[in-house]
Amino acid sequence: MKGIKEVKDRIRAVDSVSKITLAMQLVAASKMKRAQDFAIDSRPYLLHLAEIICCLSEKKIQKNMHPFFLPREAKKRCVVVIGTDKGLCGVLNNTLFKSIPKTDDVCFVSVGRKAMQFLTRAKCPLLASFSINDRVQYHEVMGICDFIGRLYTDGEVDIVEVLYQKFINTMTYLPSLQKLLPMHGFHDVFNQMLAMANIELEDFRRDSRELLFEPDVEQIIDHIAKIFLKYNLHQVFLEAKASEHSARMIAMKNATDNAEMLSHELKLEYNKARQYAITSEIIELAASATENN
Repeated sequence: MKGIKEVKDRIRAVDSVSKITLAMQLVAASKMKRAQDFAIDSRPYLLHLAEIICCLSEKKIQKNMHPFFLPREAKKRCVVVIGTDKGLCGVLNNTLFKSIPKTDDVCFVSVGRKAMQFLTRAKCPLLASFSINDRVQYHEVMGICDFIGRLYTDGEVDIVEVLYQKFINTMTYLPSLQKLLPMHGFHDVFNQMLAMANIELEDFRRDSRELLFEPDVEQIIDHIAKIFLKYNLHQVFLEAKASEHSARMIAMKNATDNAEMLSHELKLEYNKARQYAITSEIIELAASATENN
């Protein structure tokens, strides 16, 4: 049986770890809630943008008005891999990295330190690496969108996709490969945006007024096409962050529960050691008293 001092030191160490993991669990839970709130708060902007799109007639929306709507032969793919900057989130990154396509026609853009490290170790062609903070600032998303937009318009890649952990609920998040470019048309993207906002097409209020756009329709569509790309990627980042914080909260909760269970077992062992020591001392005293008599 281990000594009393050794068991007592282990109990103190396990209790200390339990306090740390509990604090990390609470922090991850608050960040998860905030990420979900950010996703919900972005819906009013989505609806106002959708109102503008519905005012554009089908005749004015032509696929050749912007390069983002012009498909071409897929010779080179670019996949944006969204990982995490920190660990302690269970198997979140491992399950995501298993879904990375491993073909010769794919190049990568990493988001997050873990994704960059994995792609570098795997010797994958890495074009750029970015980092996104927990609040998913819009200017950070704009920088990534401008980079992948230039790759597509300059003809360096023919398809742009994003690989991320799609948030389902606190316990469930699935690796998802979503196509960003080329887009198949405004209305397809519009329906996708409504689906992400959990709004049925029949419930959406359309504006039947005929509006005039200045300076011209081409410039308006060019601007809105870029907004589509930025919004879709921004929403993907929000879901990825919600998945990250959910996974970290679950991992820290499991660690806290395991530490408390281990502490309970060590306390039982400590009590047994104390009882053994007391019993041994009583036996020695009794033996000594018997010898003296």
